[in-house]
Amino acid sequence: MRASPPRRGAACGRGSAVSCSSMDDEILEQLRERYASGNLIVFAGAGVSAAAGMPTWKQLAERLRDRARRKGADPAVVDEIQQYIASNQLINALSAAKLALGPQDFNWTVDKELDDTGREVPEVAQAIAALKPRLKAVLTTNIDRFLERAFQGEWRMVDRPTADIAMDRRFILKLHGTLRAWDTWVFSRDQYDRAIFGSPLLQDAFGALYRAHSLLFVGFGLADDNIDQTLARVRALAGGQPPMHFALLPRGVPPFRRRLLEESGIRLIVYENQAGDHAEVAQLLLGLEPAAAPAQPPPRVATPAPAPQPASSAHPTAVPPANAHPAKARPVRVFFSYASRDEELLARLEAHMSPLKREGLIAPWHSGKIGAGEDLERAIGEQLEAADLILLLVSASYLASEQGDAQVTRAMERRAAGQAAVVPILLRPCDWETTRFAELQAVPRDKKPVTKWSDEDEAFLQVAREIRAVVTKLRASLR
Repeated sequence: MRASPPRRGAACGRGSAVSCSSMDDEILEQLRERYASGNLIVFAGAGVSAAAGMPTWKQLAERLRDRARRKGADPAVVDEIQQYIASNQLINALSAAKLALGPQDFNWTVDKELDDTGREVPEVAQAIAALKPRLKAVLTTNIDRFLERAFQGEWRMVDRPTADIAMDRRFILKLHGTLRAWDTWVFSRDQYDRAIFGSPLLQDAFGALYRAHSLLFVGFGLADDNIDQTLARVRALAGGQPPMHFALLPRGVPPFRRRLLEESGIRLIVYENQAGDHAEVAQLLLGLEPAAAPAQPPPRVATPAPAPQPASSAHPTAVPPANAHPAKARPVRVFFSYASRDEELLARLEAHMSPLKREGLIAPWHSGKIGAGEDLERAIGEQLEAADLILLLVSASYLASEQGDAQVTRAMERRAAGQAAVVPILLRPCDWETTRFAELQAVPRDKKPVTKWSDEDEAFLQVAREIRAVVTKLRASLR
């Protein structure tokens, strides 16, 4: 059962009926610019689901407190839960309730309370889904399935973030897990830290996500420790220089609270909420997408200058030029980082990857292609910056190379910023598991170097197939 789609209308400042006399048109225009750039991420809070009659985090904590009381929990424990609720420390309140009820009863109760089966998808969730032409991604603290239903399965759901999350787009990341999948749930502060920030690679990935993109907070309360915790992480991972973020909030933000939010880089977009149902939020969201222009996918972040395209390419590009036939999709730019001693192995790898080039899927490059008289360092630097996929051809000679080390450093920086994928290819035995790329998935997948295989061609075939899978994923993100 679905609600009818929300009415698309102009937002404040464009002739809308939305009552938002306190709206700062300059801030709204900045938000539109972030959305148009493809660098906006919606961060959806419990208010999005509450619009469909679901309990807020505070109401959920209160119901868990009441169940603990009915189950005969120690009054001191119930009082502690209540104190956390009263001070809006909702994550602590849920953690205390879980301890009081036990994991099984707690999980069963949460599943029952947050089950969206049979409920209509709220207009706010539909309005968020209407932004999918240019939206980078959606983050949410909700475990129900309203957002997945609003996107009608077009965007993938992620409940366990991986280290390459920053380079992806078109996903719904459920920070607290998803309904009925109890093993994915995150309800305590230590669980939250382990799940999202538990490894250096994840910290780098989320740091890149927060540094390079603006967040739009939707459905969070005026005093919500979920948003407070997120903002603290944003400030820490962004290195003290987060980009501009935005929040849609009803009128009534107290002065001190406003100051705290603004000092965190949050620009407040305040609406009147005269009817008390937050109906203006859906209209404001829909106003970000120009109604007259056809929807176009967003550009990639920090896309380098295009490389030459082979004539055999035959797939449409992300944004076709006006009044023209659909353009051809450019191939994935592949950069080989290798040591000169491994040139023979590089040539064999190129041979196994030649079908990808012939199909127009990749444009491979390595320093052996530099012509006489060309500036070696400049050519390598330009191609490394332009690459979508960087292949590290790992051997003892490569690890000993200063040039290789510099290329690894830049490759990992671009990967952390979501600008390129990096894949180590194990050519010869060496101590690579102590390197900065040791946590990446290397190929061949069993960590057996190519030269240790009885049939090296079989090893290269496996590598080529793995590279094809990565290329397929990258091409999907380039559309």
